[in-house]
Amino acid sequence: MTAHAGNDAEKQRIYTLASQWFVETLPEGGSILTPGKRIWTLENLEELDEKFVQRPDLRAGLTFLQKLQEQLSDASPDAVQLMAELHVVFFWWIWEGAISGKKKISDLNAILSWHPDRPALPAEVAASMSPGFAHPGQWANTRRDVQLTTLITLISAFLREPPEKIAELQNDPLALRDFWAASPTPSGDAARWGLLHELYPDVFESTVSPTHKRLIIDRFAQEGDDTSDPDRALMAIRRRLSATWGAGYSYYDATSDPLHWLWAAPQKQWNAFLSWARRLWETTELDFDRHERSYKLEVAGKLSEARSAASNSPDWPDLVRAGLNHRSNNLTSTFNRLPLNDWVRENPADGAHALHTLWADARPENVAPAVDAFGRLIAPSGRTTPGAILSLASTLLLAKDEKQFPPVTIGTARAMWRLTGWGEAPPDSTPGHLLHRAYLLFDEVLRDAPTWENPPRDRLDVQGLLWTLVRLRGKPETWSDAEWNDLLAFRGAVPFEEGEEPPEPEEIPTTEVDYLGDAATQLSLDRSFLEEIAALLDDKGQVVFYGPPGTGKTFVAKRLATALAEGEAERTTIVQFHPASTYEDFFEGLRPTLASGQVHYELRPGPLARIAEAARVDPDHTYVLVIDELNRANVPKVMGELLFLLEYRDAKVATLYRPEGFQLPRNLFFIATMNTADRSVALVDAALRRRFHFIPFFPHLGAMKGLLRRWLHRYGRATVVADLLDAVNAELRTEIGDHLVIGPSHFMKEDLSEEALERIWTYNIHPTLEELLWGRTQELARWSWPAVRVRYQSQLNLGAAPRDEEPEGESPDANTQSGASAPNGELP
Repeated sequence: MTAHAGNDAEKQRIYTLASQWFVETLPEGGSILTPGKRIWTLENLEELDEKFVQRPDLRAGLTFLQKLQEQLSDASPDAVQLMAELHVVFFWWIWEGAISGKKKISDLNAILSWHPDRPALPAEVAASMSPGFAHPGQWANTRRDVQLTTLITLISAFLREPPEKIAELQNDPLALRDFWAASPTPSGDAARWGLLHELYPDVFESTVSPTHKRLIIDRFAQEGDDTSDPDRALMAIRRRLSATWGAGYSYYDATSDPLHWLWAAPQKQWNAFLSWARRLWETTELDFDRHERSYKLEVAGKLSEARSAASNSPDWPDLVRAGLNHRSNNLTSTFNRLPLNDWVRENPADGAHALHTLWADARPENVAPAVDAFGRLIAPSGRTTPGAILSLASTLLLAKDEKQFPPVTIGTARAMWRLTGWGEAPPDSTPGHLLHRAYLLFDEVLRDAPTWENPPRDRLDVQGLLWTLVRLRGKPETWSDAEWNDLLAFRGAVPFEEGEEPPEPEEIPTTEVDYLGDAATQLSLDRSFLEEIAALLDDKGQVVFYGPPGTGKTFVAKRLATALAEGEAERTTIVQFHPASTYEDFFEGLRPTLASGQVHYELRPGPLARIAEAARVDPDHTYVLVIDELNRANVPKVMGELLFLLEYRDAKVATLYRPEGFQLPRNLFFIATMNTADRSVALVDAALRRRFHFIPFFPHLGAMKGLLRRWLHRYGRATVVADLLDAVNAELRTEIGDHLVIGPSHFMKEDLSEEALERIWTYNIHPTLEELLWGRTQELARWSWPAVRVRYQSQLNLGAAPRDEEPEGESPDANTQSGASAPNGELP
C-alpha cells in the first residue's frame, strides 16, 4: 500500500478536481463528466446499491468489467454514468504502477459504452488518471468490487446528512474521518484512506496502510510527542522532517531515498545485520582502533595540513599529494589518485577551487551537494565515474572531520545496503547521494548500538566495522568454525550479483513492491517498455521477443514473468523448445509406466497443462509461461489445437486426450523468444503471427538501444565496451544484416578487462561469425580479436577501462593480520 510521488503539476490536477467534486459537485448532486446534469444523487447511489452492492457476482473466470456489465444490464443510464464517475474518484488516488493511466481510461470508456448516449471523457479528467498516489495493495487491487462498495456506502452516508452537517464535515477533515470511520463498510479501508488523502492531502498521508503509518510514527516520533491520534502525529512528523527532506517529500519514492528504509527496512534482516555487527565489534582480537581507526586518522592528519595550506601556501598541491599518497592510505586506488594529483599540480587554481568547494560546503546532515559539485569541478582530471568521485571525495573529506566524513567506496556501500535490506540506490543516484546514503546507514547503526559493550563512537567507527563485516577474509581465532560459517552464510544469503533472488519477505510487508519498476531497474530498461509489453499481453495474451542472440530476450522474459507474477516463482514456468519437442512433451500425453511387471500407460500433464490448471483454480492472479526458442520446434505440431485456444480464450476444444474439452484461462500469459539467427521472423507461420504480438530486440533499435551503456553507467563502470559494441555492430550490419549483429549480454559481466574481452570475443562471438561468414575467409579474418583490437584501439582507448568495484588494499604491505580485516580500500 505504498505511496508514490509524481509530477507536482499532475498531482495538483488531481487534488484540484477532487476538491471541486467534493465541495461543489457532490453536495449539489452534479456531475464530473457532464456538468449541469444530476448524477451524484442519493437516488442514483441507492440504485447502485441495489444493482451492484446487493447483487455481488463472485463467479470465477470472468473479469470485473464482465461481471459489472451484467450487474448493470438493467440499470438506468444515470446509474451507469454514476458508476463511471465513481471509478473516476476511485482511480484518482491509485498509483499508475498498480493500474496504469491507459488501463483506467480504457475501463472508464468501457463503462461509458454501456450508456445509450456514450458520454465522452473530458480531456482534463483523462489526464487526471495519472500518476495517482498510492498502491492499494494486492487484495484491494483485485477486489475492486469491495472498494467501490465502500465508496458507495461512505458517500451515501455523507449525502444523507443535513446541509449544515455536510458543510461542517467539509470544513473539518478529522471530523469527516471519524464520521466515515463510524459508517459500517466492508473491508475497504484502502478506498476510505485514499479518498481522504485526495480530498485533504495536507492532513492525511497518501499511504493507505495503517501498518505503514504506525511504522513511520514509531521511527520518527520524538519523546513527548502525542501519538494517540496517528494522523495528527503524522502531520507533526511531516512538519519536522520537511526541514531535512524538503516540502512534499515521499516516504516511499526514490525522490526521497533513503528515507523509506529508515522506517521500512526488513526488520529480520536488519536485526541479523546488527547482530553480526555487534559480534564483530565485541571480538577484542579484531582491535578496530588499531587496525581500522588509527591509520585513517594518520591520513586525515596529512590531508588536514593540505586543507590548512590550500588558501595561502604555494606548496599545497604537494601536501595534497602527500596526504593521498601516504603510506597508510589504501582508501583510494592509484588509478584514481594519480590523475587527480597530476591535474591539481598542473592546474593549481582549479584544484584549489574544487577542494575548497568540497571542504567548505560539506555538511554532516547532507554531504551530497558538495560532493557532486566537487565531481563536476574535477572532471578535467578524467576521474568522472561515480565510484571514482565517491572514493576521492570521501577520502579528502577526512581533512574536514574524520568522525563525520569517513571514507566510503561504492562496492562496499552496495554490499552493506544489500545486507541490511536497503536495496540498491536509485539508478540515477549521484556520487553525493551515494555518500549521503552510506552516512545515513552509519547513523542508523549508531542509533541502535548504545547497548553494545563500548559501542561505536561515531561514523568512522561504524565505517570500519561495516567494512569488516562485508570484507573480512579470515576467521577470528576466538570464533568457532560453525560461527564463522554462519557469518559467511549470512553474507552469502544476500544477492551480490545482478539477477539473484531478493531476500525473503517479512511476515508483514513494509511496502507493496513495484514489481515492474524493480524489473525495469534490474534490467536497465525504461519502465514504459515493460508497461507496453504488459499492455500487449492484456490484449492478446501472448507475445514473442525476437532478435539476434545475446540481446537478453530470455533474461527479460524470465524477469518480466516474475514481475507479472508479483515475485511468486510458482506462478511462472519456463520451457525450451527444440526440434524434437512434441505435443505430449508440451501439453500432455501417454507415458509408459511399469507396475507388477506389466507396462501400463498413464496420462501425464506437461508444463502447459500444469500451469493452466494452476491458473484456472486461482483466477485472481497472473500466471506466465515462458517458451524459449519458440521457432526451433515445429510449432503447429507441438501446439496442435491449442493454437486455436490462444486466440479464443472463452472457447473449449476437445484435445487429443480430453474429449470433455479444454480451455486456456484468461489469467495465463505466454512470453516466447525467437533467435532471428536461427530462422527469420518473416518465415513464421501466419497463424502463429496472428495470435502473438511480436516485439523486436535489436541492440541498435528501440528499448534495447544503449542497454549496455546504461548497465555500465548504473554500476559506475566506464562505457568503453559499449563504444566498442556500437562501432562493431555498425560495421557488421553492412555485412550480415540487422538480424545477426552482436547482442549486449555477452559483455554484461563483472570482469571487462582486456583479457576478459578477448575471451568473450574468441570463444563466444567469433565462432558465430565463423558460421555466418562461412567460406568468406578474407572477411572473417577481419573479425579475429587481434584485428578488431587494432581496428578500434585508437578511438576507443581499449584496455584502459577502470575496474570500478574490485577490492584494493591487498598488497603485501597492507595493514592486515590473520583473522583481522584489511584497511578498507577498493577501486572506485
